[in-house]
Amino acid sequence: MDIEVSWPACTLAISSLTLRIIAPYFVRLLPLGPRFTPLIYTSSVIYFTTFIVNLLCLLVSLDFVYRSHIFYDGKELSFSRVGYVDSSSARIVVRVPSTSAVQIEYRQDNVAQWIPGQILSPLPGEPDNVLTFTLTALHDNTSYVYRTNASHLGSFHTPIQDPKRWTMVTTSCIKPFYPYNPFDHSLRIRGLEYLSRFITSHNVDFALFLGDFIYIDLPHRFGWTTDDYYKAYRQVYSSPSWSSELFALPWLHIYDDHEITNDWSGNETGLYQDAIQPYLYYHHAANPPHLRKGATYYSFRRGDVSFFVTDTRRYRSSSAMDDGPGKTMLGEMQRRDVEKWLETDHGWKVLVSGVPFTRNWRGPEANDSWAGYLWERQFLLEKMWATEGVVVLSGDRHEHATTLFPSPDGTSKVIEFSTSPLSQFYQPFDRQYRQVEDTDVAMYSHPHGISKFGSLTFDTSSPGIWNLGFELVVNGKNAWSYNWTLSRTKQ
Repeated sequence: MDIEVSWPACTLAISSLTLRIIAPYFVRLLPLGPRFTPLIYTSSVIYFTTFIVNLLCLLVSLDFVYRSHIFYDGKELSFSRVGYVDSSSARIVVRVPSTSAVQIEYRQDNVAQWIPGQILSPLPGEPDNVLTFTLTALHDNTSYVYRTNASHLGSFHTPIQDPKRWTMVTTSCIKPFYPYNPFDHSLRIRGLEYLSRFITSHNVDFALFLGDFIYIDLPHRFGWTTDDYYKAYRQVYSSPSWSSELFALPWLHIYDDHEITNDWSGNETGLYQDAIQPYLYYHHAANPPHLRKGATYYSFRRGDVSFFVTDTRRYRSSSAMDDGPGKTMLGEMQRRDVEKWLETDHGWKVLVSGVPFTRNWRGPEANDSWAGYLWERQFLLEKMWATEGVVVLSGDRHEHATTLFPSPDGTSKVIEFSTSPLSQFYQPFDRQYRQVEDTDVAMYSHPHGISKFGSLTFDTSSPGIWNLGFELVVNGKNAWSYNWTLSRTKQ
């Protein structure tokens, strides 16, 4: 059996053994100071130095894991943020520390008179006092401000009714206090700071966040109840890294496994019921209208571009199940809705998936992505090839990869931009993204960086032409750009 011994442990053991042998020999048998005291003093210094280093390693590890859990439960958190905004309406999420009724008012940025909006109170038994207001009858391409009687003040801008050129950002995965710095606030999220600087210098319409907004199970799980999940959301929103610009940016969300637990494929049973409630209140209520009552997937349009945002956790079969027609990532009803959207929607199409569509990521967790659901993936690919071009957006893997999926006739009409994390770790040594099959053509991959998000600029101003500009931002700097153009034959 191989036994690994670290050098600090060896140093500590050797210095301790030297002290235990030499000191008794010196004081009881041979008191020759010039011969023995240098060894005693040196061994003591080495021992205590190594001990202090080991103690510091333990302390910083405990600080990383427990500081925010002990000192920041977020119960006094009060904030507001912008959710889905179209040309005539906006959704505003408000969290208050009390159960008092909250009223919202709003006005155009250049108009003095406030317009009274909804008055909402937290529902009985709803433990976290999260409310979502809907503002209607708005004007397109107009700046608005809003305020509440709970001291919230914010702003947003409605898009024009039929934009031909606009920009969004996409990413996933947030973990506060990483990478660790003992002098940082324990809820600091560096990726939010990078994103905030980006949107202040770019005209961004909205952010599409693709899941793992919380990591309740990493680096240590702090509970299994609904209250524990609420606390995890409060901690992220309590981060000092949020800016007024980020709260004014419309955010659309889906969830992934770490909002429940790693590699979740248990459908709607057990832990799912405890975990999903905070997501519904904090995020889903401010998303575009869902397609079916109670559904967690949705579709929306921006100009000539149509989005279908899938739920790849709630309805899936177990990843350990043998692949084939009986194994599903989407569930039968959601798959039918995706199929109908592909066949009947006349706009350019963007399919959004929490997990990567490509199977080029190898390794022990590959089956948690679409690589473990290849029969259903092929079904969708054939439907997508029959349209006039589909972009797939995904996250989850803490890396970026751009992948093409060639149709049987050799014309590439499907492309995936998979980008993550906004602020989380990446694998420093293990490289799992590689092309093996010709079905998934690797265009570019970027594994490094604790923060990655993609900026996508859609341009449909030329009839029959779809121009898409993609920019990969890593640790706040442009790392790669790519332009994708597709011609449209049917008007």
